Amino acid sequence: MPRTVFDPTTPPETHTFTYAPRPATLDGLRIGLVENTKINSKELLCKLAERLERRCGTRLAHLDRKRSSGHAVDAETLARFRTEVDIALAGIGD
Repeated sequence: MPRTVFDPTTPPETHTFTYAPRPATLDGLRIGLVENTKINSKELLCKLAERLERRCGTRLAHLDRKRSSGHAVDAETLARFRTEVDIALAGIGD
């Protein structure tokens, strides 16, 4: 199995990025949830989605469950979020 060795005497490669713009209001937005399989993460996110629905009129458009907390969201889910979701929330449990 190949191994990656990091040299602590060499500065790490850096990349710049920009955060996605935040909406001015949450009123009526479609929410996507990403839960990471940890205990209570789904419950926590769903409770948050319920409160946002009551307060802001949002609606839950998609709930994704990652394979594990260490895995990234898969490409299919990202594509779905781009077309069906206005704002995404990720959460952990424990």
